[in-house]
This record gives sequence, structure tokens and C-alpha cells, in this order.
Amino acid sequence: MNDLQVLGHFAQSVVEQFSSLLDIPISITDNTGMIIGSTDNKRLGSHHIVTAEVTKSGKIMFFSKEQIAGLVNVLPGIAAPLSFQQQTIGVLGLIGDPATVERYVPFVQSHIEMLIMENFRAKTIVSKMETMQHFIQCLLSYKEGEDLRKIQNYCEIHGFSLGLSRRCILLDIPSTVDQLPSIKEVQLFNQTEQDLFLYLTKLFVDNEQDLVIPLKAGQWLVVKHLNAEDTSAIEKKLDYVSDSLQVFLQNRDMDSKFMLSYGECFSTIEGILHSYEQSRKAMAIAKRNNFQQSIVSISDWNLLSLALVEEMKLPSRQTLDKYIEKLSNHANGAALIESFLVYCEEQLNMSQAARKLYLHRNTLIYRIQQLQQLLTIDLHSFKQCTLLYLALKQHEHNKKLT
Repeated sequence: MNDLQVLGHFAQSVVEQFSSLLDIPISITDNTGMIIGSTDNKRLGSHHIVTAEVTKSGKIMFFSKEQIAGLVNVLPGIAAPLSFQQQTIGVLGLIGDPATVERYVPFVQSHIEMLIMENFRAKTIVSKMETMQHFIQCLLSYKEGEDLRKIQNYCEIHGFSLGLSRRCILLDIPSTVDQLPSIKEVQLFNQTEQDLFLYLTKLFVDNEQDLVIPLKAGQWLVVKHLNAEDTSAIEKKLDYVSDSLQVFLQNRDMDSKFMLSYGECFSTIEGILHSYEQSRKAMAIAKRNNFQQSIVSISDWNLLSLALVEEMKLPSRQTLDKYIEKLSNHANGAALIESFLVYCEEQLNMSQAARKLYLHRNTLIYRIQQLQQLLTIDLHSFKQCTLLYLALKQHEHNKKLT
């Protein structure tokens, strides 16, 4: 990163802000002597001849009216070096009587140098985030049968050792509008995202094989090296992460609603992609069904049952559709369907189902009998109830998608 990149993009904003605050003219030059920030816009781009001397000495210099006589484009005041990584990269000029403006030098100089450091740090973080994002895009775009050696070489370049057991963890967190000071450069990743990246790195990264990757606004992927045999490790880790992340977000007045989902452990590229797909699918199903917990997994039985409903191909689909249509067209169809579904979900227990539906038990019995007569189904048969339940749930799911 050259000096102009470090300083140039926000020099004018800095000048305007501090000049307004202190009510004195200010200028900033880069280390070549070009004025890149000035209260007087006419001076922008012009050469400042004393910069070379200040840059060389690395010391503050004072210029009275008498000293600047005959010097072109030099005004009375104080010139102070601006340092970054032990090098002078520019010069700050406070214009006016040196005795008057001297007291402001340490304040303005230290603040500008701090901004330079912050900006450099932000650029470093953003660069790392961009690298991780590009890496995972290449990894996720790999398709079985393609040139494996090419992706292996790419992994080696990034220090990503294949053959280790890893699982993918997906984090979905609402995006927030980041309020940044006007003197900060607009980044590809805003300050909130940078802070989250650093915090998630702190929470998840235990070695160089662990990756934290921004996927898109509000969504992060963690590729975590874990022992495949130790299933309790991921649960403990995510419980800790969930608690810590909630505190982190609340302390920053951010929406603390988020969801973590994780896939199984694999050690191949294809396996990592499968783990990612598992975590993605688990999160999608959990969101569609309004799961309240912050941690979900495709291995969870509740999610598995929902995934089964969404994906399975039921036998004699046309016949089942006719039954569902018959139910839906009944004058009391919606109530019959709801009653039957709850009856199944309460383990075919009539009393429990009635309580869940806030119905008198006899009312529920009447509804179930109506459905039984309408479809000629044996509602004491677990197999028949299961088939109708799955058909109705799949129909319900498909309706949501249309």
C-alpha cells in the first residue's frame, strides 16, 4: 500500500472536519509535496516546497511571516510530519501565527495518525475477508468430476490442508446499517461486518485450518476442523458461541436474533460441499417452519421429519391428491385437516390432541369420525395415519412454495 493510498483518500475530509472544529485553516501534503487536503480548495494539487525538509527531518517546523517571505505557496504556521509504520508519509500544516496554532498540533497530528492506522487495519481485514470469500466461492463451485488437481493446488496455495475432518457451520444474522464517520472510507465490508469477522474469528478459529468466511450480507460460513467422532464437541462449541454472540450483538445495540446450523464432518472436498449443503438445508427448513432455537442441525429428528415431508415421493400420489382434494372441499375441511394433524402429532391420543386444540374431547372425536367416514380410512392404523399425515404435510409445504 503506497503513501497516497494510506492518506490521500480521506485527507480532504480530515481537513474539513478539523478546520471546522478548530476554526483554523489546515492543509495536508503527501510525501512528494503535493497538497492533497486544504481548507483553500485552490491549493489542492499544488506543490508545497517545505514538505521535503519536514519529511527528511521528521520534526515539527515553525514558519513565521518573516521566514516565508519570498517562498511560493508557503503560509505562516506549523508543519508537522505525519508518520505511519515509522515512516513520514505526509505533512500536516496548521496555518496562522505559530504561537497561536502550536497548541493544536499534538491533537490534530495524533488523531490523523490514528485514523491512518485504523484505515490500514480496516484495509488489511477487508483484504483477508475478500480472500476468504473468493476462496470459498471457488471451493463451493467445484463439481464432482472436474479437475480435482486444480482445486487441490488452490487449497495448497491458501494453506488449506485436505484430508482433515471438517464440518461446515452456517451463521445467519440480520444485517445492520452501519453508521460510519464521514472521514472513513466506504469499504466493501462495512465496519459492523469487519467487527463481526474479528469476533467470529476469535470464537471459532483455534488453528490455521479453521476458516471464517463472509458469504453475503448477514450470512457467514465457518469451516471448522473437528474430531468427527466427538459429536458433543460441536454442540458445546456452538452453545458457547451462541451465548457469546448474543452478548456481543446486544452490547452493540444490534438485532440479537440469529441462527446457527451445522452439517456433518467430512474430510474430502466433496464432503465439505455436502456438509455445507446440509447446514444450508437445515437452516432453510428451520426458517420456513419458524424454529425458535438458535442452533439447528440436519441430524435433528424434528428437522429430519420435515425434510422427509418436503423431499419424499409418496406412492400413488394421484390417489392421495384426490383424498386431499376431497377433504379440502368439505365444508369443514380446514378444521378436519387441522384436527387430524394435531391428533397424529399427539401420538394418536385423543385427550392430548383435544387439549392442544382447545376443543372438547367429544368435538374432536366427531371431527375425526367425519374424516374417517369421508376418506374411509382406519384412524386406529398407524400406517394409514402416517401415510395421510405425510401427504397432508407435503401438500401444506407445497402450498407455501406457490
